[in-house]
Amino acid sequence: MMLLVKLGYRNIWRNRRRTFLTMSAMAVATMMVILMLGIFDGMLWSMIDNATQMYHGHIKISAKGYFDERKVHQTIDENGLSEAITSNSLVTGVAGRVRGFMLLSCGEGDDSHTQPAEMFGIDPAEERNVTKLETQVKVGTFVTGSAPHEIVLGNGLALRLEASVGDEIVAMGQASDGSIAADIFHVTGIINTSDPLRDASLAVVGRKTLQTMMVLEGQLHEWAISLDRPIGAKQWADEFQKEHDDIEVLPWTAFLPTMGQSLEMMKAMKMVLGGIFYFAVILVAVNTLYMAFFERLREFGIMGAVGMKKSRLSLMILLEGFFLSGIAGITGGTAGNLISWYLSENVVDLSALFPPISYAGTVFLPELRCYLAVENMLIPVVMMILLGMVVALFPAHRIMKLKP
Repeated sequence: MMLLVKLGYRNIWRNRRRTFLTMSAMAVATMMVILMLGIFDGMLWSMIDNATQMYHGHIKISAKGYFDERKVHQTIDENGLSEAITSNSLVTGVAGRVRGFMLLSCGEGDDSHTQPAEMFGIDPAEERNVTKLETQVKVGTFVTGSAPHEIVLGNGLALRLEASVGDEIVAMGQASDGSIAADIFHVTGIINTSDPLRDASLAVVGRKTLQTMMVLEGQLHEWAISLDRPIGAKQWADEFQKEHDDIEVLPWTAFLPTMGQSLEMMKAMKMVLGGIFYFAVILVAVNTLYMAFFERLREFGIMGAVGMKKSRLSLMILLEGFFLSGIAGITGGTAGNLISWYLSENVVDLSALFPPISYAGTVFLPELRCYLAVENMLIPVVMMILLGMVVALFPAHRIMKLKP
């Protein structure tokens, strides 16, 4: 067996130039597949992170039907589920929220401006464990939760109201008991979540203030949850839903359905493009191995005539394919993983080429990054090695039919 291994390794270097060109093509293909998978996942998970970590969270828990109807009285108890949620080891953060749709006015007399807005009541200490909303304040400061009349406006809403930091905002709407909910707020900051549609209607206030204003003391419209692995959100939501039938538990794939569809579409695109790369590699490898096979027909005949079994000759060809693809796969895999690691740590800014793009409730940032995943780093290398051996099956099969 060791003799066949030595012969197989030495044989691939008989024609060094041809072997080097073939290995180079296979190594570059492996490297490109790894980079392609990493960049695709980087783009997708960047969009998912922007959607979930900037505003939504990975899981939302609410009263049944709230996300469809958004009625102010559809609430859940503020103290009912907090212990059950926080005791789960997969949960990294949880934040209670209250929402109210109101009219906001800024200015007096003929200079006043009125716009509809979504009052988003949060506890800043809880929210920073779930989203990065606080980091998106571009002017002024975020709500502290301790002062009762603080408000942070989305930059689009601020432009429509012609409001700036320090201005007074009058909010008016309907409370949960049917009475008029009204209060005066002071603008402490302007926020930009990079989603123009959201920023045109978002007004962030303290949760306690909004609960009092809307007569919702001790009640929430939703719990927002952050998990350590966003990809496992659906499984977590399904398991929690089975334990609590009286509420509605939604993963990010449910309240951001287009993002869930994009995830599936991206998987299909990766398979198609990977197949194209591998098909090109197969053509190159088949050409090399068949050329080597036909050049050595006389040699194989002599080896068979002096007693070498055809099965051992076939095994030697398979070993040649293994060495050819193995060296190329490991070399290309190493290069691809190093570049992917670099791009995961050092994001390439592409803002000079195109601006941020809003899509499906999230934002595609103009940057190039890689997302490191074990399957993306190992599968292309293993596939390349296996392909080399599969390609070698064809000349190995021909040897079995060879008549010395």
